[in-house]
Amino acid sequence: MADQQASAATVSVDTTATLIATIPANTVAVITGTEAFVIGGSGVTASDGFPVAATTVTTLPKNGSRPADLYGIVASTTSDVSVLFFPA
Repeated sequence: MADQQASAATVSVDTTATLIATIPANTVAVITGTEAFVIGGSGVTASDGFPVAATTVTTLPKNGSRPADLYGIVASTTSDVSVLFFPA
């Protein structure tokens, strides 16, 4: 995308699947959380999806022409999840 800028957001993720962000097409997302959490689609549960350990930085490339919704969930408590997007 022309003139696409980097952007960031922080979302509180709890024990229900929470929309963290819509990742734009052809971007890279860098994600981290204050507590361990699991990422995936809208049906993600604490026992499936992709686990992210507390304070670990994970990079997610998003290729293709359509954006993708990224959801997160924790097994208990909450995690403040931060995501940064920048053009790929």
